[in-house]
Amino acid sequence: MLTLNKHRKGGVRLHENSRHIQGLIFVIIGAALWGVGGTAADYIFRHTPVTVDWYVTFRLTASGIILLFAYALFSRKQQPVRMDRKTLGMLFVYSLLGMTMVQYSFMAAIGHGNAAIATVLQYTGPIYIIMWLVIRKYSKWSRADGFIIIGMIAGVVLLATGGDLGRMAVSPAALIWGLISGVALAYYTLHAQKLLYRLHPLQLVGGSMLIGGIAMNFIHPLWDFDLDFDWTFSLAAILILSVLLGTTLAFLLYISSLKHLSSKEAGILGIIEPVSAVLSSVIWLNVSMGIYQVIGIVIILGIAIYISTGRRE
Repeated sequence: MLTLNKHRKGGVRLHENSRHIQGLIFVIIGAALWGVGGTAADYIFRHTPVTVDWYVTFRLTASGIILLFAYALFSRKQQPVRMDRKTLGMLFVYSLLGMTMVQYSFMAAIGHGNAAIATVLQYTGPIYIIMWLVIRKYSKWSRADGFIIIGMIAGVVLLATGGDLGRMAVSPAALIWGLISGVALAYYTLHAQKLLYRLHPLQLVGGSMLIGGIAMNFIHPLWDFDLDFDWTFSLAAILILSVLLGTTLAFLLYISSLKHLSSKEAGILGIIEPVSAVLSSVIWLNVSMGIYQVIGIVIILGIAIYISTGRRE
């Protein structure tokens, strides 16, 4: 009997380990796809007449429909959700101020700059979360918080100026939109915590994307598309796959990984996104960066890792 129990415990432990490995693989692939997807969008903006407005409309609408379909197909029976008026109102606000603003500001930063810069600047989001928690007195101000903010500012300055304070190595529009995407990411993260008590993650992400996509159709409708452009198979494939792989599949893998990983593990491995964006931009788009910009990137990502691992909850 004792031997049988040991075998059972060993089987359960082996099953848990395999699930944990699966979660690690999912989050690594998902984060890498996010980064490469940003670079693919950068390529599309450079080589086709596709605008940021149309691309965000397409990205949100298509991904929203697919993610909601995935929820209905795989998760609805296991975790049914009742949508009341309060939850619907919160979801609507989150969709516009959170999801849509994150997506639009990020793509605008890519359009005015490049995917590498935009992705790294978005990772300034954690400092705004810290500042908000301190201002609202959810957490006490610490010396570490001060060093985090000073370090993040130094990283952004090095990234923006390339070490020469007399000139900008990044266009002002790209810098502003990149920092806005960091603020939007902070709101997106904080507001999502409230909604995740009420909604399934797929329902939250898919629903907010679809609502944002519908709203963006009033700004730049999907059918307002330049069909006269000489669309080659490769350009069309990059456009479609940048959404299907770089957004939809990336979100599905990341959400699936959270079942088997701690938030700390997911946060650390999420750093793969800007790393993959930088590497794919340098290799694929021949984006060049000076040594001081590289130092700025390392500082920003290092602080993001520290917040994920070393800072108190």
